[in-house]
Amino acid sequence: GCSMTKIATEADLSPATIYLYFENKDDMIKKLFIYLKSKMGNSYFSKDSDLSPSKGTFRTIWLNHYQYIMDNMEEYHFLENFSNCPLIEHIDKENKHDYCPTFETLFEQSKTTKLIQPLHNDIIYSLLFAPISQIVKKSKSLGATLSTNDLIQIFEASWKAVSK
Repeated sequence: GCSMTKIATEADLSPATIYLYFENKDDMIKKLFIYLKSKMGNSYFSKDSDLSPSKGTFRTIWLNHYQYIMDNMEEYHFLENFSNCPLIEHIDKENKHDYCPTFETLFEQSKTTKLIQPLHNDIIYSLLFAPISQIVKKSKSLGATLSTNDLIQIFEASWKAVSK
């Protein structure tokens, strides 16, 4: 395993300094997840983004998700791995709205206007973003790139899954 002392040494800090910011390794990993998840979510939206419920809004967010993965594969792998560990249950209960409030709002508004299916927000998120996430990881591992046509087809298939 990796101790907090080892982490502090690698970061060129004293162990006492690390403990000023984190209670233990679990706390550090949870906070890193929240930080990276928030960073990823914020990369989808600019301050002047039009977030009115529309297919165009979802397309823009979807393309920004694609770009985030392409530019931050290592961070994305961490987020994926953490999402499959038991600590995620505590994060989802305690901090979910800290890292994706804009999605929650957009999904709810889109359901109210009958733009998308009245599904649980986690299902909508999965149907929209899991396909491109998997395809990007696969294409990156093969050294392939996705064409604009590929991206359009993947988005349209994902959109059909959630739209009314």
